[in-house]
Amino acid sequence: MKKYLIVLILLVNVFVGLAQEKPNVLLIMVDDMNDWVGAFEGNQQAITPNIDKLAEKSIVFKNSYCSAALCNPSRTSMLTGYNPSTTGVYGNNEVFREMEGFENTITLPQYFEQNGYSTAAAGKIFHNARGGKEEPKHGSDPGSFQVERIGNAGTVYPDAKDRHSHGLNLKEYGVKGSFLRSFDWYGTDTTDEENNDWKSAEFCADYINQEHEKPFFVACGIFKPHLPWYAPKKYFDLYNLDEIQLPEVLENDLADVGRMGNNMVKKGVHKAVLDTNKWKEAVRAYLANISFADACIGELLNSLNKSPYATNTIVVLMGDHGWHLGEKEHWSKNVLWERAAKTPLLIFDPRNKESGVSTKIVSLIDVYPTLIDLCGLPAKDDLDGKSIKTLLNNPNNKWNEVALTSKAVEMHSLRSEHYRYTVYPDGFEELYNHTIDPNEWTNIANDKANEVILQRFRKILKKKLK
Repeated sequence: MKKYLIVLILLVNVFVGLAQEKPNVLLIMVDDMNDWVGAFEGNQQAITPNIDKLAEKSIVFKNSYCSAALCNPSRTSMLTGYNPSTTGVYGNNEVFREMEGFENTITLPQYFEQNGYSTAAAGKIFHNARGGKEEPKHGSDPGSFQVERIGNAGTVYPDAKDRHSHGLNLKEYGVKGSFLRSFDWYGTDTTDEENNDWKSAEFCADYINQEHEKPFFVACGIFKPHLPWYAPKKYFDLYNLDEIQLPEVLENDLADVGRMGNNMVKKGVHKAVLDTNKWKEAVRAYLANISFADACIGELLNSLNKSPYATNTIVVLMGDHGWHLGEKEHWSKNVLWERAAKTPLLIFDPRNKESGVSTKIVSLIDVYPTLIDLCGLPAKDDLDGKSIKTLLNNPNNKWNEVALTSKAVEMHSLRSEHYRYTVYPDGFEELYNHTIDPNEWTNIANDKANEVILQRFRKILKKKLK
């Protein structure tokens, strides 16, 4: 009997050992973060030492695009593996489990749980805010995580007397809705530790540093730089207001984007910023919040590096979409141009000695199948994305994919290596040659010389929307 008991114990240890050989996953999602990060070179003034340090040992995807330039559809698509055109989730009010046929969707963390992982999350991962008068609460999809800290909008608010101290008076410019209430910035008299993003990072750090018999999948959502741009004052002090560089813009840039393109733009906000000479202030506020988000990420990464799991944890860091700060007279996201569709993505796999930069076109929809692939889980063949493991092995490997970004039914944009193609429900088209026009200033869709290119994109779009 004793001999059988010893054999049983040995077998149990073998199985536990096999489970622990699976790599852990740390997924970090940063809300509204465009490529104004040092390692991504979108803004040379950005101070982001922690992300930059992680990037040095990672594969950095310089041309990564979201499936939708809005929180809920972007996060839903990445975490379910299905494009907005598949689920029908295009806005912030839809819930994918209420969409016909998607009630029992297996989300990314659920798939890892089904395959032997423990799962935990903190901060904004899924987006399930329904609006209303109260501050929206950002939690999760019930059942997607075994352990979760649900935080609120991510930061300590200043006293009421300090709110809107920049004096934009947006109502006078016809600005309505949530943007009117949230387009504000202020350096708060708070410590890092008092802010919810820091608490989310600490929660995930504490979870990682527990003893784990199973491999873990941990997701940390950082709310900043989402509006309002409130962050501890020391992050504002990192940037000299007089030295702030403004985005490169073109006068009358909206002349060739059509009726629906013009309707997407928050022109009232831009006019208010210009009339009150607050453009530099707003840019500094966004950069300050990026730096604060970076500090929270640093707290989490430092804790991981000191843990027993540092050499067996894959780290994925991403934004959920980009953000405009005056380009095309727009402030915010939810449009189909480059600044809103492009967002940082980097992947660190400690087993992979390769590091560097890939300029191939990838999408956040590819994250789900990629993590399955990297962790050796069974393939899930119904996903809309494609594993980018080949680019992690060699950033310059052959790759000819096109990224799809959607805003609504019949309102989509495709990004290839050299072009962006966009079509609206009224049939209006935009085409930009990124080889010579990275700012998308000149719509060349009406040039008959580009008809072959347009036909190619129309065909690709039709195939992707099946």
